[in-house]
Amino acid sequence: MNSLLNGVTVLDLTINVPGPFCSMNLSDLGARVIKIEPPGGDPLRNEKEIWENLNRGKESIILDLKSNQGKYYLSELSKTADIVIEGWRPGVAKRLSADYESLKKINHQLIYCSISGFGQEGEWNKRAGHDINYLALSGYLDMQSKVEGKPWPPTVLLSDLSSGFYATISILAALNKKCINNTGTYIDLSMTESAMSLLNIEMGRITSKTHMPNVTNIPHYGVFQCSDDKWFSLGIVHENHFWDRFCKIAELNNLIGMNFEERLNKYDLINSLIKKKFAQHTSEEWNDKLKEQDIPGAMVVSLDEAMNTKELNHRKIFTNINNTDFMVMPLKFSSYDIGPINGPPKPGEHTNEILKQIKIK
Repeated sequence: MNSLLNGVTVLDLTINVPGPFCSMNLSDLGARVIKIEPPGGDPLRNEKEIWENLNRGKESIILDLKSNQGKYYLSELSKTADIVIEGWRPGVAKRLSADYESLKKINHQLIYCSISGFGQEGEWNKRAGHDINYLALSGYLDMQSKVEGKPWPPTVLLSDLSSGFYATISILAALNKKCINNTGTYIDLSMTESAMSLLNIEMGRITSKTHMPNVTNIPHYGVFQCSDDKWFSLGIVHENHFWDRFCKIAELNNLIGMNFEERLNKYDLINSLIKKKFAQHTSEEWNDKLKEQDIPGAMVVSLDEAMNTKELNHRKIFTNINNTDFMVMPLKFSSYDIGPINGPPKPGEHTNEILKQIKIK
């Protein structure tokens, strides 16, 4: 396999979602990921499908880092590793002799990433939390309540996944610098700040003196119910040409020519008219109308329907390993291969093999 990260070794000390999502990305890009699981294994193994997707292509070793032997094995593994990822609350890694300062003495070129709820410093650094708490403290849930009438947990674990993405980006950036000057670094990543960073555009909006509109304030950007009780997404933002085309096919001729500011000022009227128009035709009919006129719109489909979409599958977005389908990364390189090529490991499956490789009996 001609991969981008061939020869890179990652020690993944994390459990649950953020860290494993990061190391999954690195594994798919070709890195060797050694998942160091505690006795009893990663608790997320109880969620079989989630665990398998996040941990495909990795190797598993069971180490008790509370024991001297476990600490010794980790230090030996760190000698030849390029990256270490941990997701404990601040202070835990140091008690286990698995912190950056301890491992840096063994390998000064190590890239070490700590993923925690609130970062390593500050009054909240040891505060307990999960995805929904970080979304609450980032401002996300309150923003959502302005649309739905009350705060509501999103289906997708936004804080977990965004922090996993940021960890991946920061590690790859540090890896690039290491190739230049042979030095490692420490990365302190906050999950709350990761969630808040997704609201960067909103921050600009609420501090703007020109009253930038939120997409929820745009009357022709939203989801509308059709005559067959299915839903259809209309994605017109500021574009006048899309608006005029839509008005023609929706027979709203008296609204043709309205500029964006005028449309915003008539939100209630326009949104009400659009709702009535969508209710007059089926989702299939609207789909055909908008596609024909090159207007941004799409039917709302289930995840199962999306997974079986002909157009998406044309890009070969799934790979089958041991009779299990895994979605590959949503990108392609012209000169390199992307994994996964192996399924998830059994608990401690590679323990003996890994210990032999570092010449530990």
